[in-house]
Amino acid sequence: MTKQNLAIQSITNKQRKRFFQVVHACTSMKAAMMLLVLLIGAAMAGTIVPIERYDVYHSLGFRLLLTLVCSTIFISSIRQFAALCRTEVWKQLASWGPLMVHTAILLIVTGALYGNLYGFNAEINLPVGKKYEITNDKYAGIKEPFMICLQQFETQHYADGSVSDWISHISIEKEEQEVLVQEVKVNHPLTFSGVSIYQSSFGMAIETQYLDNDGKVLQEANVGETEMMRIQGQPAMVIQPVRYVGGAVPQVLYIVYKEGREYDWGAVPLGSSRPIGDGMGMVRFPKVQPFSGLMIKRDPGIPLVWSGFILLTLGFFVSLYKKHSYMIMNHKDTMPLAWHTKGVKEGSKDFLVINLGENKDR
Repeated sequence: MTKQNLAIQSITNKQRKRFFQVVHACTSMKAAMMLLVLLIGAAMAGTIVPIERYDVYHSLGFRLLLTLVCSTIFISSIRQFAALCRTEVWKQLASWGPLMVHTAILLIVTGALYGNLYGFNAEINLPVGKKYEITNDKYAGIKEPFMICLQQFETQHYADGSVSDWISHISIEKEEQEVLVQEVKVNHPLTFSGVSIYQSSFGMAIETQYLDNDGKVLQEANVGETEMMRIQGQPAMVIQPVRYVGGAVPQVLYIVYKEGREYDWGAVPLGSSRPIGDGMGMVRFPKVQPFSGLMIKRDPGIPLVWSGFILLTLGFFVSLYKKHSYMIMNHKDTMPLAWHTKGVKEGSKDFLVINLGENKDR
């Protein structure tokens, strides 16, 4: 072999060695913990930033961070398992504690990623007597569609008049047959086919109509107070019913916006129509119905997350199992691979074993 070939082979070996060193560093437990801290920070940001501005939890960056954390912890756990099996300490229960903790974290993060990818979280305003269909076209993972029907909504009060609870009487219909009826309260959701329905708010659904100058209905929708109905065929024009005012003559206060500015406003009795501006059509509010604000949620990753928490608790107590402690160090490294109990083979060529005596503080 020529000197040039030897030089090329030496450079290739150095590059290969540097590559594996970088891979080792990127897949170490230290790197996994750093990524986990970043993930916690991103999750905290997701609770602060309004979802209307930016959905942190379903962003590509957050999902990529979850994937990196899962991959790094998985590779690091495989290495820890291999190192454990090369020694005699695998016979001791306490030696499995750290591995159980790492596996638990892996399960929790994997469950969060799985739920993020294949779950959903949506809010709907369902008027009394109306139905809402849950299908796979609207939400991923729905195997058999079903209907949510709000039969009745009531607000309970304390003796001083303050609200004590909101109660939605909900029925589930499948293939046009009622299969379940249940009261849904703030802390008592309804769960059916893996989908949970939570009570989140309440309000008044105002039937809003946009008419032409001759009184023909061009567009209509059930709109909650302060919500908006965008007018088709009229660029940048919306109708916002601000508030329903009851009494002897019930009426609706409203605002019409055009190109982002207030164009018209007023109050119109329920069922009557009123012109908008100068020949821009008319607005009418035929009826008002109370509605229940429901949160519809499906998270298939919950079983993995709960399994992870159970394993985390078990691993924590297993790690507290007290016997004579040993610190196992790879001769090539300066950091200990793990803390283990008695049972390490003293004559191991790959590991330096230091007897620390009985550890009563751990």
